[in-house]
Amino acid sequence: MISINPIENFNKKFEVVSLFTIYNGKILLLKRQENKPQEKTWGPPAGKVDDGENLEQAICRETFEETSIKIETDQITKYKKCYYVRHDDIDFVFYVYAIKLNKKPEIILRPVEHSEHSWFTPQEALRIDLVQNEETPITDFFFKNK
Repeated sequence: MISINPIENFNKKFEVVSLFTIYNGKILLLKRQENKPQEKTWGPPAGKVDDGENLEQAICRETFEETSIKIETDQITKYKKCYYVRHDDIDFVFYVYAIKLNKKPEIILRPVEHSEHSWFTPQEALRIDLVQNEETPITDFFFKNK
């Protein structure tokens, strides 16, 4: 379950950040390894916020760890959306950011986490096997945020 409003009896366990990396009208998505939760599904760079990190620092770290793309917090588009998520009785807050790149970056995946990457238009992304509930942020950002 995903909602822009707090879910009844919400008990936040952690926070997760995610980044729409946009180049030439397409978004970067990563395919999860077979041995990971939600295996073989696609999603943007994302991960849990570590203790002592702010949200922007966390997304810069996660993006670098998962793709080798080095970004600074001031490069992140000001779009930020917060969702309340409940997966398997675990509640967490999910923050979505975006960055538009002028140059296509070289992607070096962390093979323990992802098996491949690709650039998709938002319409194409909605037709592939996405991580659970990812269609909501894609729809909100690319189709409702006009």
